[in-house]
Amino acid sequence: MLKNVLKHCFYWVASLLPKRNYCYLKGIPSYDDSLVALYKRFDTGAYEKIIWSVYDLSHSRPFEMRKGTEFVRNGSLKDLWYGMVSKTMFTTHGHFLKAVPRGQVCVNVWHGMPFKAIGLLAGEEGKDSSYFCSTSPLFRDVLARSFGVREECGWMSGIPRNDFLFESKEGIWEAMGLEREKYKKVFFWLPTYRTSTMGNLIEDGVEAGNVFNMVGFPSTAFARFLEKEKCLCIIKPHPLAPRNEEEFPENIMVIDEEWMWQRGVLLYQILSEVDFLVSDISSVMVDFALLDRPMFVCFEDSEEYKAKRKMVFEPIEDWLPGEIVHGYEGLREAISSCVAGEDSSQEKRRKLCKQFHSYQDGRSTERVLEELG
Repeated sequence: MLKNVLKHCFYWVASLLPKRNYCYLKGIPSYDDSLVALYKRFDTGAYEKIIWSVYDLSHSRPFEMRKGTEFVRNGSLKDLWYGMVSKTMFTTHGHFLKAVPRGQVCVNVWHGMPFKAIGLLAGEEGKDSSYFCSTSPLFRDVLARSFGVREECGWMSGIPRNDFLFESKEGIWEAMGLEREKYKKVFFWLPTYRTSTMGNLIEDGVEAGNVFNMVGFPSTAFARFLEKEKCLCIIKPHPLAPRNEEEFPENIMVIDEEWMWQRGVLLYQILSEVDFLVSDISSVMVDFALLDRPMFVCFEDSEEYKAKRKMVFEPIEDWLPGEIVHGYEGLREAISSCVAGEDSSQEKRRKLCKQFHSYQDGRSTERVLEELG
């Protein structure tokens, strides 16, 4: 209750304060790929100052800092001040106040087109913003109902981070310390969280206690299998998931945001280079469909998950753009078939991609900035 009272109070104060030609960026994680894509494309001189709210000022930055940029610690008084007086705001999770103050424009780039219910559809709070980004009419409707804002506020621009899928980053494997030629296939495993550690503390599905979100996952046997198939699995836990300090054998590479940022690479830059994707119910599958490459849905606690969290689409299995695999053995078989050149879900993936994306190009950031004017 105290938090809501403070939000209301700061909202009224922010509505009275004159706005300055500042651009304020706030995301989870701090250097969210969409925010970086926008930052790289901002017109020089368009803003008097660019303020970036981050959770840890000591973290590496995966880009060259532009003149006129100030970094502030999330939750500090300076952060709150800039958030109230900036004329323009880009955020991945909606405005931090109860509503957008008068004189301010808040663009919610969001952090993925959802398969699971979020916001009002999940019985939680809405996410107020002046405008929000979506990838198609299908998701514009979902997000409008989830955030509690008018559908007309939705820009079918695409998400800025997806532009990195269409760009080749020179030297990315060297930056990551990998010899790409050693492997037939390199793939990304991107699970979503079961227990969140930030924001709304949520428990969905079954917490397996490992980065794979599979109970009793045999990581050593999996590594031997990958070595035999000459594959490398790069796995990045969700930023809201609990930290896991387990060490893994060769052919399994666990990374996080700071690991990437130290090497000057972004999640979607790596994603653009991998051969296929493994996930569960993560929105990354919507984005990866743009690459028209194989995906495997490894979602063994689906029934428990659906019992706790509603799905946006029913039956959800019809809307997942990849081959649904069952258990560890099913995953092994799917990977082996992919290494052999098979792609069983191509037709389904291409059909869904047309519904997921109005644009299938690398110009989402450009459209967002054009919409903003």
